[in-house]
Amino acid sequence: MTLKKFIKWTVIVLAGLLVLVGLTGLILYPLGIKKLTMIYPNIMVETVTIPKDKYAVSRGKHIATIWACTRCHEKDLSGKAITNDPLSGNVPLFGTIPASNLTSGNGGIAASYNDTDWVRAIRYGVMPDGHGEVFMFDYSTLSDQDLGDLIAYVKLVPPVDTNYLKMQFGPIIPIVSNIGLLAPAAERIDHQSPRTADPKPDASVEYGKYLSTICTACHGNSIGNAVKKWRKDEFIQIFKTGVLSNGKPFGPTMSSDTFRELTNLELNALWLYFTSDKP
Repeated sequence: MTLKKFIKWTVIVLAGLLVLVGLTGLILYPLGIKKLTMIYPNIMVETVTIPKDKYAVSRGKHIATIWACTRCHEKDLSGKAITNDPLSGNVPLFGTIPASNLTSGNGGIAASYNDTDWVRAIRYGVMPDGHGEVFMFDYSTLSDQDLGDLIAYVKLVPPVDTNYLKMQFGPIIPIVSNIGLLAPAAERIDHQSPRTADPKPDASVEYGKYLSTICTACHGNSIGNAVKKWRKDEFIQIFKTGVLSNGKPFGPTMSSDTFRELTNLELNALWLYFTSDKP
C-alpha cells in the first residue's frame, strides 16, 4: 500500500470513528439528562432525632469531615464550584456544577430546609423538590445517631453568603452518567434497605466495617488487599501524616483533612476490618 492510500484510509477510519462517537453521544446524552433530572416523589423519610447539645454538634463536625462533606462543600460548608466550563467557557464539556452552600447565608439552603429535608437529602440523595442530587456520595449507611449529629452541626454553622452560577450540564456528564459513571446517589441507593443500626464506636472489626464506607466510596471493596500487609502502627501513621513508609506522599486526597481527622480508635477499627477476612 502506498503512503497516499495509507493516509486516505487512516482519514476514513478516523472519520468513521468520530461519526460513531458522535452518534453514540447523541443517543446517550438525552438519556443521561433524563437520569440527572429524574424526580423521586415517594421517598418515605423516617424521623431522626436531631440533638442540640454541644457534644453532639462537635461529633457532627467530626462526621462532616471524615465522611467527606467538607471535601466538596468546604470547611465552612459554603460550597464551591466543582466545575465551571473548564476550557475557559469556550467548550463547556462539563458545564457548571456547584456544590451547594449548606449554610443559612444568602445563596445557602439551610434557611429553607427542615429536619425532614436534611434527612432526605443526606440519606437518600434527594432534594425537597424530589430531584436527585447530581454529585454526592452514598450516605445511606450513615446511622441515625451519626446522621442526627451531622444535621445538628450543619444547622448551626455560621452563615456564609455566596452567589454560585446556576447548574448547567455540558455534554460529558450526562453521557458518562448514563453509562454508570457519576450516577446520582439517589439512583445508586436502595431506598428500601433497612436503616443501619447505631454502631458501638470501639476498636472492632464491626465498627471498622461501618466506617469503611468512607474508603470504599472511591476504592470499592478491593482496598483491603492494598493494606493487608501494613502493620497497625504503620497504618495509623500513614493516615495521620499523609506520608507512606517509603517517604512518598500518600496523595492529595488521602492526605486531606478527611483522613487526618480520623481518630486513633477509628483508624484502629478500620485496620482491623481491612486486615480481617471480611473485606
